Amino acid sequence: MSQLSEKVIQGLKNAYAVYYDVEEISDGTALKARCDYHMRDSQYVLVKKAELWVAENHEYLYLWDAGRLDTAMVEEIFKKTLADGEPRVRPHSQHMYTYLTAVALYSSAQPDALERLKKLKKRREFKLSLHGWMEFRIAAVDLSNGEITVNRAGKALAKDLKRLTDRIISANQIGEEKTQ
Repeated sequence: MSQLSEKVIQGLKNAYAVYYDVEEISDGTALKARCDYHMRDSQYVLVKKAELWVAENHEYLYLWDAGRLDTAMVEEIFKKTLADGEPRVRPHSQHMYTYLTAVALYSSAQPDALERLKKLKKRREFKLSLHGWMEFRIAAVDLSNGEITVNRAGKALAKDLKRLTDRIISANQIGEEKTQ
């Protein structure tokens, strides 16, 4: 793991720790952390037992340090994220959605791997969406230039991730200039 990717992962964990429960993972794989987000929103009349509506939203975000991104690594990220995340989805009448999000940092990538990443998708609707849905999102961040590649479901993720990673990468470059 390069020093830059280590700093970016730490910066992302610090940024996500405000709203997410961050669990570091050190099992020798490219997976470095899982960040869990849970929100329950409701509206009631006079007393809390008289609820008009309730909506539960969940997200499980997986931080990966891919190094060199190839199609085998993209497939591994996809399969392992779904294998760990799908059992965590608990559909019920108050469940609105659960996002399974993978964020992969890489220093170099094969063009066909990025094309494969753009085509990845997995969406499940529970009881005709009455019990919510689950959707897979993925974003790959190029550490050399800050470029972000996402699948179709991850387009909303790209803007915030771009802002976060640009700030972390530029702060790291300023720090390097000061030491030289």
